[in-house]
Amino acid sequence: MLLSCATGSEQFLGSEAIATYATAKAVILPIPYEATTTYRKGCETGPAAVITASQQLEAYDEELKRETCLEVGIYTHEAIADTRQQPQLSAEEMLAVTTATVSRLIADDKFVVAVGGEHAITTGVVQAYQQALSEPFTVVQIDAHGDMRFEYEGSHHNHACVMRRVLEMGFRKSDRQNYD
Repeated sequence: MLLSCATGSEQFLGSEAIATYATAKAVILPIPYEATTTYRKGCETGPAAVITASQQLEAYDEELKRETCLEVGIYTHEAIADTRQQPQLSAEEMLAVTTATVSRLIADDKFVVAVGGEHAITTGVVQAYQQALSEPFTVVQIDAHGDMRFEYEGSHHNHACVMRRVLEMGFRKSDRQNYD
């Protein structure tokens, strides 16, 4: 197999994860979108930083005693919804391209790992999985804030609203009120 990446740029895990799109079971999808960040801008550089840092990871998993990433195959997709290249990209445009791209990857039987950018990208990723899967699945949020605002700074798609949009898709919060 050849070391492959859509853009010829860095591959996630570098030479440790050699896979073509056709043979990979997992796809890293960089989404360097940043339009509604309100504090400490720069998250659009996150996907590139994660991919660069991944070069330092080891392929061998000591717990599993195998090189799972080589067995699975990981392909790094070209970046989508890149506000470094398209600074005027709207949230609606980002969500449309994110949902369409993730839907295509799922249809190709790929496990998609989306790497943002701001977490407003989550809505498009979740929507694609919800449309593609007939079984229930879980969305796990790890954040310092609930991101449950109805609207923030004039946008329903602001990063501060992302989990409300996910809940509106039919998911439920995992809190005491849902279990009492």
